[in-house]
Amino acid sequence: MPLSSSVIKCTKTLLVFLLLYCAFGNNASAQCLEKNFAFEAGEKLTYRGYYNWGFIWVAAGEVQLSVEQSKYKEKDAYKFYGTGKNLKAFDWFFHLRDTLTAYTERENLRPLYFDRRTHEAKYNAHHEYWFNYADSTILSKIQKREKPEKLDTLANKPCTFDILSVAYYVRNLDFSKYKKGDKIPLSMLVDNEIHSLYIRYKGVEVIKTKSGERFECLKFSPLLVKGTMFKGGEDMTVWLSNDDNRIPIQVEAKVLVGSVKGILDSYEGLRNSKNSFFKKRKGKLEIEE
Repeated sequence: MPLSSSVIKCTKTLLVFLLLYCAFGNNASAQCLEKNFAFEAGEKLTYRGYYNWGFIWVAAGEVQLSVEQSKYKEKDAYKFYGTGKNLKAFDWFFHLRDTLTAYTERENLRPLYFDRRTHEAKYNAHHEYWFNYADSTILSKIQKREKPEKLDTLANKPCTFDILSVAYYVRNLDFSKYKKGDKIPLSMLVDNEIHSLYIRYKGVEVIKTKSGERFECLKFSPLLVKGTMFKGGEDMTVWLSNDDNRIPIQVEAKVLVGSVKGILDSYEGLRNSKNSFFKKRKGKLEIEE
């Protein structure tokens, strides 16, 4: 595979794997979240994406994630917004702009609506999902390329998340009750299908910045769905800050050809910055690449 095609492959998967990092939860109870302590409206995270070609990591794209206070059908809600794009240097070859929007209930982060718009060169797709808890169903509407819209109704399961809202739910989990090697179950909606997945907790590991400073991260590997991007299995590793912010710091994953990596580049609007490692970083975090 040529280098240019490999870089584009990385860019196409960057937004997905940065969100799938958190693809786990405890679905044993319908009350999925007791309290949100990790984030608040106004938070914005930016990531750099890289593709590994032999011994070289090549810059490929950027992902941004943000949180807003909003309303959905007159109910208090969070609006989560994610964008993924390739670097402008590659626009002449392959133009990529993906956007994801999710609305959730404010108190327990249960998904209410999810929208994914994919624009990759000449390929366009639009996925929409409406969560109805009165009858435990999910209504979907999907259109790919110029084909007619497809409508479907799925049977929902307790604590099922889309690939964006789950990123914020997982940051509020109590990791202290898990041991190294534990599998934590998840119910997640991906491409009009609800998947029963898990993540394997790998304990605490230290991450080092370019300046030599070190800080603790929670480390884990989710079970991936086999498809056009991943081989399946546990070929992804995630590092989440071991403080009250629980921010994804770094993600690495093997793809069908090579591997990709996402690294936190900048942040703002953190809920718990006063007594955390992020206080003195002034919005930038230079992790070793």
